[in-house]
Amino acid sequence: MNELPFISNAVIFQKILKDNSTLRKNGKLKTKRQYRLTKRERGTIYAKTGGQCHVCGQQVDINKFEADHVKSHSSGGTSVTDNFLPACKTCNNYRWHYLPEELQWILKLGVWARTEISMNTNLGNLMANAFIDKETLREKRRKTPRESHIEK
Repeated sequence: MNELPFISNAVIFQKILKDNSTLRKNGKLKTKRQYRLTKRERGTIYAKTGGQCHVCGQQVDINKFEADHVKSHSSGGTSVTDNFLPACKTCNNYRWHYLPEELQWILKLGVWARTEISMNTNLGNLMANAFIDKETLREKRRKTPRESHIEK
C-alpha cells in the first residue's frame, strides 16, 4: 500500500483534498441502479467475510447487512455478487465512493480528531461540540428520531 505524502503546508493540504474531491466528482458516472439481490446472493456475499463488515470488522446480521459495492456504481462497478462485500449501515453510508487516497486522508484526519477530542484539547472540544451539533441536526431530520444513548 502506498503511504500518504508528508505535507507541511495547510494551503497545499487543502488543495490536495479539493483536487481529490474534484477528480472523484469528475469521474463519477451517471448510471441507473436497478438490482435486487436474491436471498442466495446475499448469503454468498455474507459468507465472503464470515458475517463481518468488511470495513470495520463488526459482526453483521445476515438479514440486515448492506451489500457494499467494492467498485462503486458511480465508478462503473456492476451489481454482481463478485462486486459486493457485506457492510454495516454506518460503514456503507460513510465510505461512499471516495478515492483510495481520499479515504486514507479521512482515516488519518479522523484518528487525529479523535485523539484531540479524547485529550480534551481546546481544538478537540471545539470539534466535539461542532460534531454533536451537526449530528443533532441530522437526527432531527429522521422520520423517527432516536433517543440519545447517553445524556449527561
